[in-house]
Amino acid sequence: MVPDPHKRQISFPKLLYPLHKNIEPRTPQQWISGKQKVDGAEGLWRIHDNIYDLTDFVSSHPGGSQWLELTKGTDITEAFETHHINSAVVEVLLPKYFIKRAESLRNSPFTFKGDGFYKTLKPKIAAKLKELPHNLRKKSDYVTDFLLGVVLILSPFCCWLWTKNLIYGAALTVILGFILSGLTTCAHNYIHRSDSWRMYLLNFSGYSYAEFRISHALSHHLHTNTANDIELSFLLPLLNYFPSPNKPLWTQAAGVFYPIIFVFFGLVLMVKNFADIFIKLNNKNLSWDSMILFLLPVWMWLLSGVSLAWAIVVWQVTVMASSIFFVVFGLTAGHHAHTNFFEGDVPRDESLDWGIHQLDTVIERVENMEDHFKSITRFGDHALHHLFPTLDHAELKYLYPTLLEHCEKFDTQLRMTTFYNALISHSKQLIRKWPNNFKNIKCTK
Repeated sequence: MVPDPHKRQISFPKLLYPLHKNIEPRTPQQWISGKQKVDGAEGLWRIHDNIYDLTDFVSSHPGGSQWLELTKGTDITEAFETHHINSAVVEVLLPKYFIKRAESLRNSPFTFKGDGFYKTLKPKIAAKLKELPHNLRKKSDYVTDFLLGVVLILSPFCCWLWTKNLIYGAALTVILGFILSGLTTCAHNYIHRSDSWRMYLLNFSGYSYAEFRISHALSHHLHTNTANDIELSFLLPLLNYFPSPNKPLWTQAAGVFYPIIFVFFGLVLMVKNFADIFIKLNNKNLSWDSMILFLLPVWMWLLSGVSLAWAIVVWQVTVMASSIFFVVFGLTAGHHAHTNFFEGDVPRDESLDWGIHQLDTVIERVENMEDHFKSITRFGDHALHHLFPTLDHAELKYLYPTLLEHCEKFDTQLRMTTFYNALISHSKQLIRKWPNNFKNIKCTK
């Protein structure tokens, strides 16, 4: 399929549709390539309406060089604003790297006005963070390290147990898959921040932390539920979350059979990743971190005393069990409710505050708002996590009073639901054909 350079988004018809997004196989690298062609960054980095050459800053970037290497040639306005809570500090550095004014308008509907919802919320959050307990982030480290230890202990034991009792072996495999999904979600806590060895744990379940940084941190987080959110497109046409009057009945039926797809999600991404490397798709090469996922089956084989083939089988079944838990908790985190905004719906306006848009695309699960263990292992505190992705999950629960007070000031709200209602609403979204209208929802200061 050849991309149409003139195609427009449905919800924001003045904006170009992402190039390459619907070209198989859909990859994060293709998404970046498309942005480089439509963002007007002129091969450098664009922030708002200015072009910057950050080449000399890449190696000294406090968040790690990968973030700037991945985004060269694109508009990084949303990433800049949301990844720097105390933006006054980094804004002092920017003039040093200024090249020129951009020649085109931004291909984004989002604004960050000085008196808008998000810009005025950031300094309040920055002030609140100074009051939080010291070493709070260690709570997340402890949970992550504990789950890693449990996985390393149970995985070889699980292989051995299968040879003694099939029922007990199968039961422990499901439990191990559940724990592995929690570890994977914990690793997600670290991919948004500066480089850490814990971010590599995401690869244990067959995912790629590097690709996740593009598809999840740079696409989904910054362009949630819009045409630029490639996470919504990975499983098209099997799972179609976009409302459309032409949505076929067999696609709507996914509201019932989606668990079958989720079981194989991790394995499919694993196979796809290595297939892309083999054919060098988008110049993708084998890297050392691509091999991390094989550490677990080798560990299981060496310590369990079973054959390598059997260890691989148990590992694959464990990954399948982990996949369904990981995806179910992820897709009920708040973004896939049928009352949320999606590409195809009518937005509040053709341009809107980025923070307000985030609240239009999330409904918080109440079960995970106070329990840190649930929050970090089940994508909890999701609205705050989206608004401030570089914060640790252990810090988020302390920020609710500030957020709720700010929402009241702007006459908006943080919507809430339960896990089971979110699960039902997820199915309704897969079925939904007709657009929601956010046009008459107003926010005032």
